[in-house]
Amino acid sequence: MAFEVRAGRGPIYFDTSTMSPEGVEIMTPTGGWMKLNDTKLKELGIDFFKSKTEWMPQVLTSFGGTVADKDGWSGVPGLFVAGRARSVTPGVYMGGWDTCKTTTTGYIAGNSAGEYVSGLTSAPRFDDAHASGTLDATLSLLGKPGVYPKDVVRLMQELMAPMDVCILKTGKGLTRSLERLEDAKRNILPYMTAPEPHYLVKLVEARSMALITEMYLKASLMRKESRSGHYREDFPERHGDPAWIVIRDGHDGMDLRADPVPLDRYPVKPHRYYMDNFAFPKTSAI
Repeated sequence: MAFEVRAGRGPIYFDTSTMSPEGVEIMTPTGGWMKLNDTKLKELGIDFFKSKTEWMPQVLTSFGGTVADKDGWSGVPGLFVAGRARSVTPGVYMGGWDTCKTTTTGYIAGNSAGEYVSGLTSAPRFDDAHASGTLDATLSLLGKPGVYPKDVVRLMQELMAPMDVCILKTGKGLTRSLERLEDAKRNILPYMTAPEPHYLVKLVEARSMALITEMYLKASLMRKESRSGHYREDFPERHGDPAWIVIRDGHDGMDLRADPVPLDRYPVKPHRYYMDNFAFPKTSAI
């Protein structure tokens, strides 16, 4: 669909107007977050089953997480990670997978954290001054004029949505979005505000979205190859052995390096993802 639209044969629409009333009734959400979304869209005059929906690129998920050992320890004293924070998702849909990975890795990390605490001879010192300073700085953002978190979230979506950033990645597209992000870090993010306490959470989430967006763009630029779900139109072939891109906080921003995946140490050898069996298109990057 991305190639079709780029070739000028778009837009592409999903037309559900021919669905039977029974089919619409079955597919209409009746609860949970999907019901909330459906209700809000209808309040805006958008009914998925009575109108055409234009296809557009979007980021469904990203792969990455905190480096940790088999017990969930991050290397930071007292910090254990589980679930998506460890990025143990296989990259393909499997019913119940979220429950599976949450209960399994959560059980492991929880036990490890308990063992860590039970082995302490005294409680770590809590830095009251640091906590108080952080809280005061956050609360000072309440009620001030400035940029709302939703506007930052929308900007991050705009940076990630172009086809040459999230589907047919190119160095040109990734660099363009990264330059806009760097501008936002200087001229927009420092001026975020929260009209009420509820939006302080949204403010922190918007900052985190900006951080993850920067990681995504820089890691995609560094990986000059196409592998699994990562397709660089300007580098359509595999390059070398599999490697993780490790991102750390450096003196002047993010430090990135490639660490080889130690496949020879794995007792169970990984298989190629189903998406690796696809033939990546051989095209000239724009």
